[in-house]
Amino acid sequence: MNRLLAAYPARLRRKHGDELIATLHEMAGPHGRPRRPDQVRLVLDGLRERFRPPVRHRPLALLTAVVALLVGGALGAAAGSWLGTLSYAELPTTMPVGAQTTHVNVADRYLWAEAAFPSGADAAYAVQQTRRELASAGWRPGPIGSREGVLANVHFAAEQGGVRLDVYAYPSLGSVTIAGWPTRPAPYLPLTIAGTVLGLLAGWPAGVALAHRIQAARRPLRSGTLTAMGFALILPSAVGFVASLWTYLTVSDPLGTGGLVHVHGFAFGPTLDFMRALNMGEGWYLTPSDFQQLPLFGFAVLALAATLARPRYAYEAVA
Repeated sequence: MNRLLAAYPARLRRKHGDELIATLHEMAGPHGRPRRPDQVRLVLDGLRERFRPPVRHRPLALLTAVVALLVGGALGAAAGSWLGTLSYAELPTTMPVGAQTTHVNVADRYLWAEAAFPSGADAAYAVQQTRRELASAGWRPGPIGSREGVLANVHFAAEQGGVRLDVYAYPSLGSVTIAGWPTRPAPYLPLTIAGTVLGLLAGWPAGVALAHRIQAARRPLRSGTLTAMGFALILPSAVGFVASLWTYLTVSDPLGTGGLVHVHGFAFGPTLDFMRALNMGEGWYLTPSDFQQLPLFGFAVLALAATLARPRYAYEAVA
């Protein structure tokens, strides 16, 4: 029967524990345990209480629960998408560029290779030669395109085994460059969606529990202020991560690293590519690493707010 009581939040078990136990004994009857329909009803009632925000100060309680819901969803999406990156393809260490095999630089899920045009060749010939060599090595090259102007070039893209390459030949430099990164694997999107759903399901009851705890606290203003500070530290990183993730999932023509959101491992904040797109790159007030650290302080402040929000009746019982 203790397992049935565990469905109820701790605040109700502390306050109405005797009544809940008496109800269980009444339902148990001569069989010593409640019938299965009664057990289901009790569990559902307990879970419903976990999702029900406090009535008093309802607007603030709802705001706390909604913000916790959104933060939980963003954190769940970060966890799910990070798990999806574990199936990223390995990047090659050599690459046919022009008429030669070139060793590439591989770091942070990104590869880079460069080689000079073959003797007497131009950009179009160098790109065609590289395209033929990649095709013979099993790559699937796309059509060749060109661009005029200051950055005049001839280029194409190629894919193989979950890796994307962008090949560019620049006449002004006399060289062919290749940039590559892993493409999004099949499990990535389902894991991201699953993580988001689980985060949302966990975020709302966590926010509801925190709102109840603050309402019952001896000094609710102090804990409420700390809660607002904690969420204020977390939200910029959560919004930045979701925006970067959305860009990564919807971009049709990736550039650079392709907008990977977990280049250095688990990340919960905007990517450098996303910040640059908003003119928030180098020299701005906050960097991606700062956005990674802000949530750590935010969750610490929330933990402090929950710890300080000891219920009034706990003090009264001691007195």
